[in-house]
Amino acid sequence: MGQHSSETHKSARVSTNDTTTGDLSISFSGKGWLPSDTSVMLEVEPRILDFGPVGKKRKVEIETEIKNLTSEVMELTLLDSPPEFFQEVKLSKDEIKPNKTAKLKIRLKREMEDQRFQKSITLEIKGKNTTYRITLPIQKGFESAVAEKKPSESEQKK
Repeated sequence: MGQHSSETHKSARVSTNDTTTGDLSISFSGKGWLPSDTSVMLEVEPRILDFGPVGKKRKVEIETEIKNLTSEVMELTLLDSPPEFFQEVKLSKDEIKPNKTAKLKIRLKREMEDQRFQKSITLEIKGKNTTYRITLPIQKGFESAVAEKKPSESEQKK
């Protein structure tokens, strides 16, 4: 098993009207090494857990599926969730067999039903030789889709 590297470079320019400092440029670069057999181990659908808008059509419970894409049994553990927001955060199973799914169910506390928030929960996934964590974003009252582009008047006349 070989390894491959991934190199990245980023920079930012800061402009200021401060005559003593002037413009600043900050650059970062780095190289990451990954085993050549690095792959996705789980599929989570939907990836963003969205309770929808604040208002009349209230969702108080959402569910997501977690699919094991590996050839081994994976153990699931809930590591972190904000208890002040959720009445229940429950995994349907504590392990997932290969190519099978588990469900994650989240129920809002009553006092959070009309609140706008962005939070997350963290799961730990353990296999025979591997352990990693995933953090799932949870939101209410925010748009989760990119706004649809509307054609300008000149584009409509064509």
